[in-house]
Amino acid sequence: MFNPLDLSGKLILVTGASSGIGRATAITLSRLGASVILSGRREEELRVTLEMADKASRIYIDPFDLSDTDAIPSWMNRLCMKYDSSLQGIVHAAGFGVTFPIRASNRKKIDEVMSVNVYASIGLLHGISMKAIGGENGCSVVFISSVAGFAGAAGKTVYCGSKAALHIIAKSAAIELALKRIRVNCIAPGWVDTPMLQKALCELPEGVKDLQNRQVLGLIPPEEVGIAAAYLISDAARHITGTTLVLDGGYTC
Repeated sequence: MFNPLDLSGKLILVTGASSGIGRATAITLSRLGASVILSGRREEELRVTLEMADKASRIYIDPFDLSDTDAIPSWMNRLCMKYDSSLQGIVHAAGFGVTFPIRASNRKKIDEVMSVNVYASIGLLHGISMKAIGGENGCSVVFISSVAGFAGAAGKTVYCGSKAALHIIAKSAAIELALKRIRVNCIAPGWVDTPMLQKALCELPEGVKDLQNRQVLGLIPPEEVGIAAAYLISDAARHITGTTLVLDGGYTC
């Protein structure tokens, strides 16, 4: 049966696989035949993802704290040695989002956001650019960005800036890494129906009406973000690089 999203034979690293978009993406990739390395800081939640994934595929758990950005390339090298394969895909779904006004910003708060959202992204690119990690057949890197990278919001200046940075990082890296057959793209979701969002909406019910007015097609199932990531990783997208796929239910219209 013809399936352009078939990921059989691909080893894919998913960061932030312990919850939300990362968990749904990892499960989706496993159902499409990929071997998936689940990474995150909470090993017990990674094991929950493991239980939900397709048992027919190879699923591995490898906890790692991405805030140690300088250690990312050597960690990736260990992964490839451990699983005896180069990486054919990376989905960087881990992220740090926090709300604080500009007047409350300081270096520590800014670095907390940038460390995982931006510095870790560059660390992953550093790692995949190494021959032993990216291999000779290339790799597809997908950053989970956000519509916050296009549309600002009060109290979100640093977070929005971190997500906007990913868009131009992807473009520049796409040019630099093209000769290594490494593609780099972003997905910018709108409001995704995760437990974290549902909790926030319960605490701020007035936000539901605003969300309905702006995101005209409603909340996005996290599995749809996973399918978009699968497309960008698959051979069906082998000529797509340096772009940002907006998956926002009409939010930015």
